[in-house]
Amino acid sequence: MKRSNRNILAQALAVAFMLIAPALHAQPSVGCDPYRTRLIPYPTATLAEARGLERQRYMQPITEWQRPETNILRGKYTFPFSWLERQVYLRVEDAYQPYEVYINGKLAGSSRNGFGAAEFNITKISREDSNDVEIRLLSAEEVNKIECFARASNTLKVYVISQPRVRVRDITWSAEIGQNGIANSNFEVVMHNATLGDKVSTLYYELYLNDTIRLGGGRRDVALGKYGVDTMRFGIAVPDSIVWSSAKPQHVRLMLKNRVEGRDVEFYDFPVALRELSYDKGEFTINNRVETIDFHAMSPASSVDDVAKVYERGVRAIRFTAGCVDDAVLDYCDQQGIYVAVTAPIDSSLSGNSRKRGGNPSNDPKWREDYVERTLQMFYTTKRHPSVIAYVLADNSSNGICLYESYLALKAVVGDRPLFYYDGGKEWNTDHLK
Repeated sequence: MKRSNRNILAQALAVAFMLIAPALHAQPSVGCDPYRTRLIPYPTATLAEARGLERQRYMQPITEWQRPETNILRGKYTFPFSWLERQVYLRVEDAYQPYEVYINGKLAGSSRNGFGAAEFNITKISREDSNDVEIRLLSAEEVNKIECFARASNTLKVYVISQPRVRVRDITWSAEIGQNGIANSNFEVVMHNATLGDKVSTLYYELYLNDTIRLGGGRRDVALGKYGVDTMRFGIAVPDSIVWSSAKPQHVRLMLKNRVEGRDVEFYDFPVALRELSYDKGEFTINNRVETIDFHAMSPASSVDDVAKVYERGVRAIRFTAGCVDDAVLDYCDQQGIYVAVTAPIDSSLSGNSRKRGGNPSNDPKWREDYVERTLQMFYTTKRHPSVIAYVLADNSSNGICLYESYLALKAVVGDRPLFYYDGGKEWNTDHLK
């Protein structure tokens, strides 16, 4: 059979298995909110400008833990009276193994992927005043089949986040380079109404350069039905001299305020990097300029100091191998103008290359949900970082139905960023050969 025919057959099989696979394997994680890049609300514009991660009215980091057993962490958080009309979420980062979350002895949810950030809605099982949180680290024996990479020591990061019932669910931005020295910046703010009634949110936005030059701003009313979700969009024309690239890693500042029923209920202040990206025939084009990019491989456990050292040696592009990259590392890459490719936490190399039953998990439909979840989680938790210009599906994991479907699922949402799978035997589920 010719390679082109095999590829067509593989794509057809991927679509077919996408329909039947849910019956073959249960959803790996339970109770997780839709994944998102870290989003911290603040009670005032001043606190939002500081962008701190210390305790404040709408966010409590849990940093003190008791360990009655090696696999159990117990901590506490406070549910103040002012949160009674708000939603409460627990965000867990860097668990590095499967885990369950319990609030006051009740199961809030679980995640089979400890190498991606997850959030759990804990509003209904929280109580006013003091609350107990317990994280039970589960055996990684099963997922070890797809986590054949080194596990570095980690510090679990846990945040309790309070948001209004009509809240900013997520935000993304992009840019389009125009003519006559102008670029169009495009913003999308996803709004969520968690009430039984119709609500209207008024969003105020302002975009600044160097904290003093106002590039634009305005307000938008977003009408939401009960339990409704909608996206508010706006655009601002900016000089194309301020777009982000490796040579000029410039940022502007977006201030966002959510007002509901005459009350200011949350503030945000984002460092925004605007850049236009495309990939075709093996070439990256960034801001209408073709870039020669040679990725330097590094461990995802690399620290900011590790990345700073290779930056000083002249490295300007890094491909982090399978695992979990700390947000602080990606922030540093954003600031320095380092191009990044992030790899999903999938490496099944110890199972060999066989696609037969009992061989590599990449061709076993029972692993489909794990593979798809991990690739999508990788994207949604890193998508606001301008330094991330490509995603890699896995390392050393043969090829098969799970990676076919991971490619299709991620391709549907990833936008202009390319998807690579270097170990796929030159099959269709990679963009670096097209």
